[in-house]
Amino acid sequence: MKISEETLSKSLFFGGLSTEIISEIVKRGRTETFNKDEIIFFEGDKGEKFFFLIEGLVKIYKSADNDREIVLRHIRPGEMFGEVILFESETYPVSATALRGSTLFSINRTLFMELFREEPFRKYFTGNIFRKLRYLADKVAFLNAYDVEERFFLFIDEHYGIKPVINVDITKAELADGIGTIPETISRLMARLKLNELVVWNKNEIKLNIDYARSVIDKIKEI
Repeated sequence: MKISEETLSKSLFFGGLSTEIISEIVKRGRTETFNKDEIIFFEGDKGEKFFFLIEGLVKIYKSADNDREIVLRHIRPGEMFGEVILFESETYPVSATALRGSTLFSINRTLFMELFREEPFRKYFTGNIFRKLRYLADKVAFLNAYDVEERFFLFIDEHYGIKPVINVDITKAELADGIGTIPETISRLMARLKLNELVVWNKNEIKLNIDYARSVIDKIKEI
């Protein structure tokens, strides 16, 4: 799959840039594909490029003691990652893995630095960096402030909205990563919520007791 100028121009990050800059990015970047569970880069690898996700799902994580992983976020189509190597470090401070077959558009660091001389691009990119910093700060607060059940309903609300029936595009293991817990804990949570007829997760479909779900969200917002 080759990325188009239209795809980039409609993306969260590149939207708003001039057609000339977008055209230059498309011409000089390259499309790469990764299979499910394939490593895109390891923490500590030399960073020569950053990425824009066209299709698929990517996990960004850090290694911790006892071979544990701390998942920082999931990258979805239209989002960028790996850009920290442009200014802060010559190596990737995190690892990235494709959680399913994924298509990426990679941009070489040298090309980026040439584009960075353009004021509209420079201003837009800087704003994106600050948005990501706020996201990571919120992520830390999120993990410290709420229990697993609260984090589950907050995740559902943020990504899908509170509805009676939700079609999900992630696995329970991926959700566990996303809310900072382990699959076993999610399984126990789902079993308890199902027993109380509050949540039923069947393959790619979640059925919610929306009154209960909204009560959890409302309680959190009151804190």
